[in-house]
Amino acid sequence: MKTRTAVFDHDLEYGRDIRIAGTAALVLVTLAFLFVPQPKVGPLRLRGPMGPDVTIVVEPAPDIYVPPTPVEPAPRGIPLASDNPEAVTIGPTTTIDELHHDVTETPLPAGIPFPKVERKPQLVGPVLPEYPEMARAAGIEGKVVVSVVVDTLGNVTGAEVYASSGNTLLDQAAVAAAYRCAFVPGFQHDRPVVVQNVNVPFNFRLQ
Repeated sequence: MKTRTAVFDHDLEYGRDIRIAGTAALVLVTLAFLFVPQPKVGPLRLRGPMGPDVTIVVEPAPDIYVPPTPVEPAPRGIPLASDNPEAVTIGPTTTIDELHHDVTETPLPAGIPFPKVERKPQLVGPVLPEYPEMARAAGIEGKVVVSVVVDTLGNVTGAEVYASSGNTLLDQAAVAAAYRCAFVPGFQHDRPVVVQNVNVPFNFRLQ
């Protein structure tokens, strides 16, 4: 006759064991809280005897005035003449009027041509260029524009070809005629100035 042996499956009994263990732990904690005496907390006691109340008053230290250290003035050097020859030198006889500068007049650079001015130079009268004989004989025509520089007296001080006709003879004749032109000078701030880039056209046509 065979005897049956009980086989326990630990995986199936794991949940039951956890519940039993948790219940037992809760019961033990409750019993310990109810029956185990709790320690008493009392006031802090000093080791030595306490004396009477003593108040210590600390007086502030008196302010001690410390005078500042005197600063010696910087040594002054010997005045020297300025290295700039254009610097104004004040002499013993210089007056206030000599030091006054007139700021109402706008200084204009002398000798420097202006590309644009308030009043442009005006040509006084047309100058007919000399028609080159070789160009006339070959029947060459064209137009030359010469750029000139007009000084403060209305004279032409420089001339060059601005737009060529395509023929060297006509260009040279136009430049020579430009130097004989007379102008009313150009003005900037109501003062005559040198003006550049004044264009003068010359037409060469055979009749």
